[in-house]
Amino acid sequence: MNQYKFNLFNRNPILTFCKMCKKLLLLVNPYSGTGKSLAASEYLKKQLDNYDYTTIVSEYRGYFIHFLQSEDLTTYEKIIVFGGDGTMHEICNALAEKTSLPPILLFPCGGGKALNHDLKNLDWDSSLAKFRQNNIKHIDIFKATFPAAPAPEQMSYGFNIIGWGLVSDINKTAEQLRWLGGLRYSVGAIFHIFRNPSFKATVTVDDEVFTGDFSFVLACNTQHTGKAMKIAPLAVLDDGLLDVLVIKHVSFFHLLRLFPLIFSGRHIHSPLVVYRKARKFNIDADPIMLVIDGETKGQSPLQVEIVGNRLPLVV
Repeated sequence: MNQYKFNLFNRNPILTFCKMCKKLLLLVNPYSGTGKSLAASEYLKKQLDNYDYTTIVSEYRGYFIHFLQSEDLTTYEKIIVFGGDGTMHEICNALAEKTSLPPILLFPCGGGKALNHDLKNLDWDSSLAKFRQNNIKHIDIFKATFPAAPAPEQMSYGFNIIGWGLVSDINKTAEQLRWLGGLRYSVGAIFHIFRNPSFKATVTVDDEVFTGDFSFVLACNTQHTGKAMKIAPLAVLDDGLLDVLVIKHVSFFHLLRLFPLIFSGRHIHSPLVVYRKARKFNIDADPIMLVIDGETKGQSPLQVEIVGNRLPLVV
């Protein structure tokens, strides 16, 4: 039996296939990094003989936020997301303040796949196996506020990373190089390491204060960022803590030597890196754009705090 569900915004019918009683919500971002989200969703659908599923295909940035905030999610057994970290960022902001959430499975269709690297879920077969095993973990998220930003943009949630300084510049450049795929993060990093800008701030990590010129500050909930960069090797998704890296401004040569160590996580042993686990941190600085989960948004000054065990994931 087939059902039709109407989109609230353009009233186009969205086909829902009814096979038994179990119901899934498939969220597909066709614009995600690798451009394979639609193909991945078709791959999964071939395995869903005993499921009723509804497919929602994103039409623009923020589409899933509008849909999920008005949808009754208690009718779904799982939410399957076909996209990358940017898509998951959208899902995170849509669901952060909702209760009684179904577990979420992220199919690896993005460019960086930071969350999927942490979950060892880097191909469609692995995702299908996790779907069938149905192991659930509630992961932390973080809440960031930007008091100097325009009123509608003073807060955001995130699940992956929030960065200030050099890392934000790298992300902006990487977004302009999407045609390079995951390699764009390394290219952007090398470009800005050569420029080696400095940023003045007061950084407070829990009760510890750092003042002066910095290269960057990065807080992580996941171990990975970018393309397999193990930036926070001690991070745990559900420990109720952020892993905060504070890098004072150093010479171009020091930064260049530090960069290749990030892929293995060995950079945290460098005297150039301050690595702390914290429940909150603040940056008091002139307005500078931030990177949150790979998205350029927000600005300093900022306050960030952990929100423990908030999102249920299929792991």
